[in-house]
Amino acid sequence: MNAYSIYWIKEPVAKSYFHKSDLLHRFFNEYENDPERNYLSKQFSFITQRFHLYKFAMHLKQFSSPNLYVKRIGNRIQIKRDQEVLFLYVENGGLSLRCSNLEAAVSILFPVLEDIHPFFFVQGQDNKHFGWISPMTHDNKNELQQVLYSYF
Repeated sequence: MNAYSIYWIKEPVAKSYFHKSDLLHRFFNEYENDPERNYLSKQFSFITQRFHLYKFAMHLKQFSSPNLYVKRIGNRIQIKRDQEVLFLYVENGGLSLRCSNLEAAVSILFPVLEDIHPFFFVQGQDNKHFGWISPMTHDNKNELQQVLYSYF
């Protein structure tokens, strides 16, 4: 099974760093390697919203399609659709996803996440893949806080 970390990025940070995914990726790798380091922990708390497993499981049950089976087992959530199975855990304030392939997560889990919040960042724990679960919408692009410089 493949493992992925999913982070709920606060909106002001997401709008400022949407096109700087590599910077977020490096930060989350450093944080995951040493979550006890004080300055990393403070930065992590500043840019992310923590997952609450119970609330998240309830949202999945309420707003997912009827052909999804959602079950909370202790500190994990199991999601089934046909032969595909996903496992979710809350670890270090992020959501840890285990699945057979990313396509299953894209079709089963990501649409539900997009309903909750538009800015979730995903990165592989055992591979180099990372990025946002949904593209920047046209409305959000107009609100980006970026400055362009031109030198003549």
